[in-house]
Parts: sequence; structure tokens; C-alpha cells
Amino acid sequence: MKKINKILIGIFTFAILFTLFNVNTVLAALDPPIPVNQSGIYPYRIEAHNKTSYQFQNKTQLTIQANVTIEGYIDCDALSIGGKEFETEIVADGDLQMNMTCTREEAQLGLQLGNTYRVRNRNQNLSYQEGFCIQIQTNKSDQEQIQAKLKIKSNKGNQGGTWVYWDPTDQEWVPVQTTEVEGNLVCETNHFSYWTILIPETDDDSISAFLGVELIIGISVIAVVLVVYLKKRK
Repeated sequence: MKKINKILIGIFTFAILFTLFNVNTVLAALDPPIPVNQSGIYPYRIEAHNKTSYQFQNKTQLTIQANVTIEGYIDCDALSIGGKEFETEIVADGDLQMNMTCTREEAQLGLQLGNTYRVRNRNQNLSYQEGFCIQIQTNKSDQEQIQAKLKIKSNKGNQGGTWVYWDPTDQEWVPVQTTEVEGNLVCETNHFSYWTILIPETDDDSISAFLGVELIIGISVIAVVLVVYLKKRK
């Protein structure tokens, strides 16, 4: 009888552990991203307290979660942007209409790969290397009613980068406090606009730029001397 009781207790314990393991596994599992292979505007809807990911052209991944229901459209130029992972967490006091447009560059704002900028309250130049810019628009007239986190997957190319938004009044990019959390560059905001990541220029960048200018000047001087020499020989 004692052996039977031990066996029953063992089976019961195993069943409990198996159940807990399965529950934890289900809770930890994330739904795979919804594939979006179409070009142009993609309508979406996410119910309150849900987290949903969309992967455009099997490249750019956008994840949205909120305490309210959100619907709108996403226009993502994934073929140009490539493999980026962006996420936003939103807390609002009512359901939202929210549209997002993702591009590689925004020429009308001067945002082009390789460009450098002297931004507000920074004593160094920042460069645009990320190749990801997102414009977020909502139907909320009072932005104070929204709190949001913006996240983008960190990598070797954007280490030390900072989130910035476009200020249309002063016509400049404005940096906000950015931290790295669980492999993401994260900022908090109540202001939706154009957002991107700018990277601080390093001394190596400055040296490379300087050497590039010096090389051009040196080649030009040699060319002039060579032309003068050939004319004298004639």
C-alpha cells in the first residue's frame, strides 16, 4: 500500500509540474509576426491589452501594444529599410486612430544616410546611419493624453545612438533621453512626430573625413603641378 501511495504521489507531483511548465511556456510564447507582403497602405486593428507584430516583406518588423484598442494604417517601405525591429507601447485614455509611415530617408527634412547634424543641447555632431524613420499620427488633439515608449533593436551600427524627433517650428532634430533595455534603444514620449535614431560621430569618423579632404587637396595640387610642368615642356 505504501508503494502505491508513493507512486500516486509521484504521478500527482509530476502532473502538477507538467501543468505549470505548460502554463509558463504558453505565457512566455509570443505569437509569430503577421506577414505582410503587399506594398503600400496596410490597414490594421489591435484590441486593447494585446501585443501584435507585423513583418513587412519578410524584413521590417513593427510591434504594437496598448491599453486601448488601436486601428489605422501602416505604410512601410520595407524593401528599402531592410531588417529593422521597431516596437511601441502606448498608454492612452481612449481608443486611438493611429497611422504609421516608415521610410529609409526623409529628404524634405534633410534626413539622408550619411548626413550629420548639430542637434539641440549637444556639443557633438550626430550622423544618420539607421536607415529607419517613422512618422506616427493619431486622432488625439491633446498629446498629453498619450504616453508611449519607442524601441528599436540595438546593433553594432547604432550603439550609443539616441532617439530624436523633428521639431517643425525650429526646423531641427531634437534628441530625447535614450537608454538600452533588453537589447533595445528605448525612449519615452507623449509627442508623436517623425522619429529616428542618430549616432554620435566618433574621432575615427572625424579623422576619416579630415583625411578625405586632405587627399582631395593633395590630388588637386599634384594635378595642377603636372599641368604646369607639361606646359613648360611644350
